[in-house]
Amino acid sequence: MQPFRFVHAADLHIDSPFRGLHDVDKRVGERLRESTFEAFRNLIDLCIDEQVDFLVIAGDIYDGADRSVRAQLRFRDGMRRLSEAGIAAYIVHGNHDPLDGWLSAITWPEGVHVFGPEPEWKTVELNGEPLAAIQGVSFPTREVRENLVARFETPEVNSPFTIGLLHCNVGGNTDHDNYAPCTLDDLKLTALDYWALGHVHTRQTLRRQNPAVVYPGNIQGRHPNEAGQRGCLMVDVSGEGLINTRFQALDVVRWEPAEVDISDIGTLDRLEDAIQQKLDDLGVKAEGRDVVCSLSLVGRGPLHTELVRQGAVIDLLTELRATASESPWVWVERVYDRTRPELDLDSRSEADDFLGATLRRVDEVLDDQESMQELASVVGEVFTGRKNGLPAPTDDQIRAWTAEARWQLAELLEPEE
Repeated sequence: MQPFRFVHAADLHIDSPFRGLHDVDKRVGERLRESTFEAFRNLIDLCIDEQVDFLVIAGDIYDGADRSVRAQLRFRDGMRRLSEAGIAAYIVHGNHDPLDGWLSAITWPEGVHVFGPEPEWKTVELNGEPLAAIQGVSFPTREVRENLVARFETPEVNSPFTIGLLHCNVGGNTDHDNYAPCTLDDLKLTALDYWALGHVHTRQTLRRQNPAVVYPGNIQGRHPNEAGQRGCLMVDVSGEGLINTRFQALDVVRWEPAEVDISDIGTLDRLEDAIQQKLDDLGVKAEGRDVVCSLSLVGRGPLHTELVRQGAVIDLLTELRATASESPWVWVERVYDRTRPELDLDSRSEADDFLGATLRRVDEVLDDQESMQELASVVGEVFTGRKNGLPAPTDDQIRAWTAEARWQLAELLEPEE
């Protein structure tokens, strides 16, 4: 077989609104609003610059079923550029942009194929010779609970390299809606060579060969939980069918968490200097991209007393935003005060007073399985008993909250010096 190269992308979410940040800072909001368009343009530039043989997009091109005219026209223009460069594109729709969503009357350029609600095969050719056979299916509607993999056909014995193009949730990933659920074993049984998946926004390689099963992640982060590099995969297939994937960053605004430890910082101006150094480091790491930062202040020290004063953290956040530079900028989205007072809770729990007795009681609860189960039951009722119902918290969450309560009690009950 001929060696070839293709790009695997997914979850473009073109024209994602970023409503909250636009209300806080118009400049940042507008930059974010354009970021998905720019990341998509970077995707098209990459395909053309690298002279790939074709592009596959595994769903969620648009951010919503009622896709905007602007998003559709920009996407069409990108497909037109690919067509003019002789690069084909193969596309499926996912839960955010199902086939029954609103769609303008747009004529797609030559070489663009959008898969329908039933799995079908399309053959990619080069100079009259087959390179690959792609089988894909789109979401007909938003909530697809069926295992779509069961409807995929096993390729014929003499088929070229085969690719499955699908928007789905493999293994019940709890960070994403369980649409088109399937297992890794389901994908292996189809005997395809490469599964080009979408839906999970964090880049993951679930299997490297026979078959390769890969999520490229989304092309542009949209909130703090989508931190770090975002982009697509460049996939090289050798003449022997061996697969090599290479990540390519496409994002133009990067979301990054950061921590500053107050343990060795005694004054607010030194804290401000330490934060600014951290932000400068993030800017260098982003290589010319704008950065939205979630900043956590951690550690134990005398500054904790200053930070817990009413309005102190908000004032600090306002000052950091006011000093943000022109693009490329590092903009602080939020400041979390996770600092602690200069208390040794282990030693303090040994004291023969009310606080010591309270801390010892918390420790007993944490160490006793029956007490933790009772606490989990009480806390769980608060969540599941709500009108719309929330998932019951996990044991780890309850332990973390109990440990946090230990510190809160210590601050409330420790006598003032």
